[in-house]
Amino acid sequence: MERATSDAEKRRRVRLPWVLLAGSLGVSVLGGWVASRSISSLLTRVEQLEREANESEARVAELQVLRDSMIRRLRLLEQQQQGLTSQNATLNKRTGDQNVLLARREAVRAELEQLLKAELERGEAFLEESEGRLRVELADRLVFEPRKAVLTPGGTELLTRVGTKLAVEGHQVQVAVHTDATPETPESTSASTSWELSASRAVAVVHLLGEKTKLTPEKLVAAGYGPAHPVVLDDGPQSRERNRRLELQLMPAPPPLKPAPPPTPPAEQRLAKKRPGHTR
Repeated sequence: MERATSDAEKRRRVRLPWVLLAGSLGVSVLGGWVASRSISSLLTRVEQLEREANESEARVAELQVLRDSMIRRLRLLEQQQQGLTSQNATLNKRTGDQNVLLARREAVRAELEQLLKAELERGEAFLEESEGRLRVELADRLVFEPRKAVLTPGGTELLTRVGTKLAVEGHQVQVAVHTDATPETPESTSASTSWELSASRAVAVVHLLGEKTKLTPEKLVAAGYGPAHPVVLDDGPQSRERNRRLELQLMPAPPPLKPAPPPTPPAEQRLAKKRPGHTR
């Protein structure tokens, strides 16, 4: 019995190292398999992270391009906004200026309606405002001697009073004279045609207004139209008398011209000025 126990103990002792070795090998194999799985997972994770990083970089580059595009668009919109603001300011200024000029013309019209009340009632004067102009029409018999470019005393007085009202800031006055189509001209006048007569009369009125009122030469324009623009059909003495008229048109003055820049000196003179020690 004891011998059998001893043999079993010996066999157990002999098998123990192999068992331990097999266990160690099993543990090593299992550990290697687990490690390989971990490394594979890590590599897979690394590849995934690299892909995500590349995608993120591409997205960042895309967003950067989009950002730059939005910045350029924003700058363009700002420039457009500034342009619109400038245009609106200019339009508002023009509208305000036009309203001021309109108010001045309306005030002048009200004063002329009182000044020419009798002539308006007799049909010897007319007032009309259209297209930004105030037109004062006077029959030529109120102002000129028949068939002459000479102002009557009454015409001189009347034009002086009317011209004083027309001396309005921001405006100019066009003096337009119209005659009829009657061809004959008395020998006492220097005008040989109806057109020359109308031109001479317009110049005479401009001279008078320049002398008697505050209308300066740059605010006066003379125009003689002869019979070219009748207001009624020329079919008799009354119609011809209606067409013979003097028109004073009050209109906004054009903006002043900007002075021209000084001439650029020739290239030789510019070079000579830059040379040191240059004397003339």
